[in-house]
Amino acid sequence: MPPSSYEMAASILLCAEDSSSILGLGAEADEEVLARGRTRGEPGVEFPVPSEECVDGFVEAEAAHMPREDYAERLRAGGLDLRIRTDAVDWIWKVHAYYNFRPLTACLAVNYLDRFLSLYQLPEDKAWMTQLLSVACLSLAAKMEETYVPPSLDLQVGDARYVFEPKTIQRMELLVLSTLKWRMQAVTPFSYIDYFLHRLNGGDAPSRRAVLRSAELILRVTRGTHCLDFRPSEVAAAVAAAVAGEERAADIDKACTHRVHKVRVRTCTSPW
Repeated sequence: MPPSSYEMAASILLCAEDSSSILGLGAEADEEVLARGRTRGEPGVEFPVPSEECVDGFVEAEAAHMPREDYAERLRAGGLDLRIRTDAVDWIWKVHAYYNFRPLTACLAVNYLDRFLSLYQLPEDKAWMTQLLSVACLSLAAKMEETYVPPSLDLQVGDARYVFEPKTIQRMELLVLSTLKWRMQAVTPFSYIDYFLHRLNGGDAPSRRAVLRSAELILRVTRGTHCLDFRPSEVAAAVAAAVAGEERAADIDKACTHRVHKVRVRTCTSPW
């Protein structure tokens, strides 16, 4: 029997940009990490179900938490921007795995990184600034999401080529904050995912596996560049439909509201 459209969509999303294990472990180990959350025993994936009014507010605000419109095209052109992003995201992923941070922390760090790079041109002859920016973005994301944040010196793991003093990191954090106009409570696919999973489950709570699978899939898509062409709400709806389709037949139309366009959601699941 040929695979269903949603099995294909899930496969496409999982393979987008990087089909390797999201935390650098095996698939089973990744699920265990996501379920465990953090070594301190706190749940790693908790998405309270937003109301319709909250979702409308997220959709209204999400454009202000996205990179400039020409950013994705610049990355596809290759060159310095793409190399900087690739190196920075690789480092963020290593440290995220090392400290077993929450999924949203990695997503926020990449959101800050993309928004910053879309507005600020790093000097080409100062490679060390890529790592400094990575440290600053992850540090800010951890401060927003984690209950315990390691000292900035301890964040510099994962074969760091440079080690920066806390004051240097703080200055970079301030540059990121000012460049992003202090909009750090970003709207991301995690803002919507529980809402869409509930819609696709007839209003009932989704399975724990569906929640964990969605978190893993969002992180894999976030690591690549394909998702930059789409709004967070569209990515979340596509992920929810793909995950729901792994368990049973799911109608992508049910994931979409009048504010989230099903045509763009379907396009999000397609290879570019």
